Amino acid sequence: MSEWRKFAASSNGDRWLLGRDPATDNPLVLHRANPSSGGYETRTPIDAFLAQRIGTPERDALLGMLGKDKAAEANPSDAKTPSAKLAAEYLRLGGTRRAKIDDNIVNTRKWENEPSAANDFWMKHIEPMDDRQRRDVEIELPSISDD
Repeated sequence: MSEWRKFAASSNGDRWLLGRDPATDNPLVLHRANPSSGGYETRTPIDAFLAQRIGTPERDALLGMLGKDKAAEANPSDAKTPSAKLAAEYLRLGGTRRAKIDDNIVNTRKWENEPSAANDFWMKHIEPMDDRQRRDVEIELPSISDD
C-alpha cells in the first residue's frame, strides 16, 4: 500500500491512518502504536473499525475525514456500517425509539405512537440480534437528550 493518510493521533504517540489493501483495494485503517508500546501495527477493515470504535476520538476523526474527502472515494460501498444502515432504515420508516446512554450502558426508549412498519422492522431485524449487535444499532439512533 503506497499511500496512507493520517486522520488521528493520540497524546501518547499512537497514530491512525487510512489506506487501501493492495490485494483487494478495500479501505483499511492502520493503527501504529507508539514506540514505547512496541510500535506494533494493526490493520482493520474500515467497517469493522467504525463498528468497534464507537465513541472514540479516532472514530470521530475518521468520520470527519470521510465527510470531507467524500466517503464514496474512500469507501465505494458507502461509509455507513451495517448498524448505521439498520438504524437509518428504522428511522426512515418512522421509528420513534431513542437511545439512552448512561455510563456506557445503552438501551432505548420507545414512544407509543410508533408506526407499525417501523415496529415490525425493529422486531424482525434488530430485536433478534445479540446484545452487542443490538447495542451498535441503538447507538446510531438519536439520543433521548437530543429531544
